Formats: sequence, C-alpha cells, structure tokens
Amino acid sequence: MLANTLRLARFSTTTSFAAVQQRTFVISALNQKSFPALVKEIKETNKNIHYLSPKDLHSLQTTQPPHVIDVRERHEVQATGTIPGAIILPRGILERDVSKFIKQSDPRDVVVYCAGGFRSVLAAESLVRLGYGVAEGEGSSKKGSTKVWSLDEGMDGWVKNGFQVEKDGKISK
Repeated sequence: MLANTLRLARFSTTTSFAAVQQRTFVISALNQKSFPALVKEIKETNKNIHYLSPKDLHSLQTTQPPHVIDVRERHEVQATGTIPGAIILPRGILERDVSKFIKQSDPRDVVVYCAGGFRSVLAAESLVRLGYGVAEGEGSSKKGSTKVWSLDEGMDGWVKNGFQVEKDGKISK
C-alpha cells in the first residue's frame, strides 16, 4: 500500500496528501476480497487441494488411514473434541510446526479440518505451498502421490454424521 501511495505521490507534485490517501484507499478496496470469496477462489483454482465429505474420511480411515490435522483454536477443540487420532495444529502455527509431525516424504495423505470447512481450505493451500501433496518440480499432484484434503463441513459435519469424537482422552459418539 505504501508503494502505491509513493507511486501516486510522484505522479503529480501538486497532488495533496488527502487526494493520495483517497486514491490509495480506492486501489486497496479494489484488491480486497471477502473471506468466502477467497475460499471459493482457492477451491476453483488450486487443483492440488482435494475435498472429501465426513463419510468419505470415515471410510478412508478404515482402508488407508491419512494424517488428520485439526486446525481449530484450542478453545474450540476443548469444547467439542476432535476426530480420533487428529494432530492438533491450530491455523496460526500450522506452517511453522507441521514438519514436526509429518514429513513431506511421508506417503500417507493429509486431511485438514476446522469447524465448518472454510479455514481448512486455507490450511490445505498452505500445506500445498509448503510442498505437501505436490510432485517435486511440478505444479500438480502426480498420479498416486500423497494428497492434501480439506474436510467439507469440518468438525460440524463429522459430528452431524454421528462419527466418534475424542475428548479429554476418551472416545464417544
């Protein structure tokens, strides 16, 4: 934003600071997106992120157990519990700490989830940018390689479907 301000200021030496601020605001407003619009854009454009329903995840856990990452905040996890066996990595520290739990060379898929399925899309995009689920040197997943998934409907959908929840070390429905 400062670069735009400086560029506009150099454009005319007679331009007042208030005019520069107004133009800067207009330029910034044109580039802004709403959170739902950003999520929609990622879903439409990032082909390295895959999506699955709670039912699909439940089935996948019995055949090819993936790494499951809960990206909700600690207070959300304490209130509702987690999907059994999930790694708790809140969205704010995911990029910093994921490699402590999952190596990029690990052949298992990675599923991320949040409360409703929106933050997990951003988390999945971050994992792809870090190199998870992307073939080395390529822009798309190679056939048969590890995939990064975002859980549609998140924990809300998991609970709504009646699947088991782990809370305080105990598993229940």
